[in-house]
Amino acid sequence: MFADLIILNCDLHQIVAYMRKRTSSDATFGSSIKGQRSALGLTQRELAGELGVKASYISYLEKDQRRPSITVLNRLGEVLGLERSELLMLAYPETREMVDGGRAHGDQQRSTAWKEFSENRTLLRKYRLTREELGTLRRINAMGKVGSSRDFLFVLMAIRQALSKENR
Repeated sequence: MFADLIILNCDLHQIVAYMRKRTSSDATFGSSIKGQRSALGLTQRELAGELGVKASYISYLEKDQRRPSITVLNRLGEVLGLERSELLMLAYPETREMVDGGRAHGDQQRSTAWKEFSENRTLLRKYRLTREELGTLRRINAMGKVGSSRDFLFVLMAIRQALSKENR
């Protein structure tokens, strides 16, 4: 019944897309560099000096009013210690498919996400996953639509919510 509910009531692709959209929209290019700059205790002027640009340009970047050149983006990654591919995808969302859309990368990411999720005993106990639920989530992973450990929790909560509404 649990697996049937997924097929009937939940379009997994839409659930995961919503989750990714929600989490990725929380982190913009500007908010990412501003957060890391602040965490490192750098002012906009200090960061600008490291990059060889004006402080006003850093302000524009942090407000998502400008997109950096690839050269500046690379330097930002180096200076701030951020993953350059993620910065690229945040600054230029149209590159996401080229950067992480490859099948091999997706398989590796999915495998890693499932491994992290299924082996996290604390998490499994906290959310009281049953064997049936874990088996269903394993089959969902095999479909190739879930890319992170956090996505599995979102799918689980969506399924449980649908089940509770059905039982009312």
